Order: sequence, then structure tokens, then C-alpha cells
Amino acid sequence: MRDLEDRIQAIEDRTAIVELTGRYCHMARTGNVEGIVDLFCEDGVMESGDTCEKGHERLLGVYREAFSGLRPLPCVHNHDITLDGDHATGCTSVEIRMVHEGEAITAAGHYDDTFRRVGSDWKFEHRDLTIYHQVPHLKGWA
Repeated sequence: MRDLEDRIQAIEDRTAIVELTGRYCHMARTGNVEGIVDLFCEDGVMESGDTCEKGHERLLGVYREAFSGLRPLPCVHNHDITLDGDHATGCTSVEIRMVHEGEAITAAGHYDDTFRRVGSDWKFEHRDLTIYHQVPHLKGWA
């Protein structure tokens, strides 16, 4: 019976992590900076290119600045999640549409994530965003 319980728990954990990445996208779309930061552990890290910030206070500043000039429309897919008790790792593909200074921009990349269970919730422990391309929509990425 324990095997069945473990399997159900793994399904619930994977589903919760996929939903976490989805909430992140919806909060980015609406510009809900406080909501995004709450999805991170207190000591959570967001990394992208030369930017690497740790902790809620620093993350609030990073997201406020990032969303001051644009509103991204991210879509995530191709979740690959490995569970290890109250920790997990994952890789998730992302496509991002946005408007910057009146111009449509398209971007694509992936997140390398580590997750931690905090109480009964899964949170981002570390997000590392790698962007493959970010170009004006009319120009295309090829």
C-alpha cells in the first residue's frame, strides 16, 4: 500500500510544481510583483544573464524594475521534474511575448529550477533563466 501512497504523492507534487510555474506566468502577465515574489522561498534566488538576486526584498526590486517598462506574456511548457523528498529540480521551456516601447518582441528560452516544499506548498528555491533569442516580432528569430 505504501507504494501506491508514494506514487500518488509524487503525482500531487509534480502537479503542484507545474501549477507553481503557471501561477508565476499569470502573475507576470498581470504585473503582480508581490505575488511572484511570494512564490519564492524567503531565501529564494532569481538568476538571468548577469543578474542574480537573493531574498524577497531584492527580488521585489528586480521584478518592479523589470515590469516598469514592459508586461511580459510568458508561456511555459515541456516540464521535466525530478522529485527528491521535499526538494525537486526541473527544466521548463518558456516562450515570452511582450511589448517594449510600442514594439512587439518575442523571446524563447528555458528555466532551470530548484524547488523546496515549504509547509504544504512548493516554492521556487532558485530560478535560472536562459534566453535563446529576444527579437522584434516583425524581424523573426531565424
